[in-house]
Amino acid sequence: MQLSNCSGCGKLQTGRFETLCTDCLKKHIEVSHQIKHYLQLHPGASLIDICQHTGLPLSMVNEIIKRV
Repeated sequence: MQLSNCSGCGKLQTGRFETLCTDCLKKHIEVSHQIKHYLQLHPGASLIDICQHTGLPLSMVNEIIKRV
């Protein structure tokens, strides 16, 4: 059995090879959709614009944009 910690919340998980636990993965997907929707409506938006209009922290927006 393999143990690892979620890179999002630090929760211990077993038998998982993903870096995020189920809860953090769901939140990540929701936030990703929120950012994608905002960018579809505002294609030239900056990171600061996204943060101000979605209420998400800059670090979270920056991390998600880097993964895309």
